[in-house]
Amino acid sequence: MSGAGTVSASTRVGAVIGAPVAHSSSPALHNAAFAAAGVDAVFVAWEVAPADLGAAVAGMRALGVLGASVTVPHKRAIIEHCDRLAAPADVIGAVNCLVFEPRPEGGCEVVGHNTDAGGFIDGLRRDADFDPAGRRAVLLGAGGAARAVHAGLREAGATEVAVVARRPEAVGWTQARPWTADELTALSADCDLLVDCTPLALSAERELQAPAPVPVPALAADAVVASLIYHRTPALLREAAARGLRTMDGAGMLVYQGARAFSLWTGREAPLAAMWSAMRAR
Repeated sequence: MSGAGTVSASTRVGAVIGAPVAHSSSPALHNAAFAAAGVDAVFVAWEVAPADLGAAVAGMRALGVLGASVTVPHKRAIIEHCDRLAAPADVIGAVNCLVFEPRPEGGCEVVGHNTDAGGFIDGLRRDADFDPAGRRAVLLGAGGAARAVHAGLREAGATEVAVVARRPEAVGWTQARPWTADELTALSADCDLLVDCTPLALSAERELQAPAPVPVPALAADAVVASLIYHRTPALLREAAARGLRTMDGAGMLVYQGARAFSLWTGREAPLAAMWSAMRAR
């Protein structure tokens, strides 16, 4: 028994690595999942400085950890410490999950995965009752989070995914649109899904003071509005909900990407009810 139970000599260890990680919900989610599924494992948070990333991966490889979640600032830097990348991490260019696959000759192979993309799509389908296939989406921001969401939407069959950036000329992975009032109004009026992926949306203190980044009245009445933040409701979602639009915060993406990671590590279906219960208790 582990997760929330007894740790023994045979208990496996999983971890989230980043800097900082004290705020991470991953230990609560995965320990709840381990306990519910009867997996003899425990999940912890390890703060790893950028200069120590290679040593941390080597240590996890040597110790035979069950698996690891990777958070900021390591999602891109971790790539050079992986033996190979699984789809869609190879396309996205970012890794948020490490799987340590045993080799027949001994040791293990470090495989980098990206479960953020699929986790976002799972949230849309399960929690917002929205299927991206054949739909048009607008993403605000062009960083790593936007790139994962973009890949997930494309894989799910979205016909158009427009990316709006404050410096479109600096975006190397797609043809971004300029962040202007006219562009935002035009794109918002013609989209089925709007997703705020900006760093501003990921900063609690700034978000509380920030207005909605787009003119919400311009959105169609059946549009879905999403933000990648959780534990609070940003202005964009508040205004969209007031208009009667469907909204989705970042809690679902966190839970569902974690569920996908759980399955990669254990070969089992994740106990979503237990993970959601842990998430809501945070």
